[in-house]
Amino acid sequence: MKFLGVKVYRFPLVKYYWPFFVGFGLTFYGVAKIQNAMMDTAEFINDPRHPRFKKGDLEKK
Repeated sequence: MKFLGVKVYRFPLVKYYWPFFVGFGLTFYGVAKIQNAMMDTAEFINDPRHPRFKKGDLEKK
């Protein structure tokens, strides 16, 4: 079988690698949650690079 001129091997990718896919998803979610929590700490809340300044929320918290 060929796909775009390249030989395709029938291999059950998801069957063997599903723990890695789940691990990637959980790691991505965890890092995003930690990043959002750190952005709202007292040290970084008034940093001009904070995304809330792009929204127009210029009041200090």
